[in-house]
Amino acid sequence: MTDRKTSPVLIVAVILLLAACGGTASSSQVTHTPAAAPAATAAALVKGEFVGDAGRLAGIALSTNGRQVIAYLCDGNARYLTLAEWFKGPVTSTGIDLTNAHGAHLAATVSAQAITGTVTLKDGRSVAFTARLLPDPGTDYGLFRSEETFHGVRYLGGWIFNPPQFASAQTGTGTAGISVTSVMVPMPTCCLPDHNIRGAGIIDEQTGTLIKSPVVDGDSVSVPGLGAFQLTPCREAQC
Repeated sequence: MTDRKTSPVLIVAVILLLAACGGTASSSQVTHTPAAAPAATAAALVKGEFVGDAGRLAGIALSTNGRQVIAYLCDGNARYLTLAEWFKGPVTSTGIDLTNAHGAHLAATVSAQAITGTVTLKDGRSVAFTARLLPDPGTDYGLFRSEETFHGVRYLGGWIFNPPQFASAQTGTGTAGISVTSVMVPMPTCCLPDHNIRGAGIIDEQTGTLIKSPVVDGDSVSVPGLGAFQLTPCREAQC
């Protein structure tokens, strides 16, 4: 029987041919998916300080960083105080929907220039509000907060300060937001134009009692029988 020797060149050629065929077969089974289009850029988060009024019921201020919000509704001034409600919670893609510990509910939509919505109190009263963006609150305007403890009791104070262009042509309607000048324009309708009064509301968190705030002296308020409340400006939901 004749011994047939295979040429090395032939072996190499066959290997190359098989590799080529195998590669062709594999490549024919691969599905090439086009690169995914870049995701749409997310809308910029709305950040800033907003002040306004809830009809003739009260003043309102909100501070947000686009993810969280702190809101304060108050009708207090140097003459009287009947309402002070705080809200704190998330801002979602649909807006704001918060219920505080007292059963008051705040629902609102947020835009770059205004926050609009309704506040419903535990007693059933419901009122619409509009709070507009403060383009430059600086250190003097917007929402201010103070948390102090005296004689073992925790107190929570809130103040809303409006710049001149947010003063109201209405007087005596009552709010925690007090204009710092006598210049008046038609919005919002809640604010007193007397620059000598900067009223607000302080809550005794043990009993829920509301305390009228004396005149602001610099960055603090001294309450007789209690002590000094240091005002902290709320900026982008931090205060």
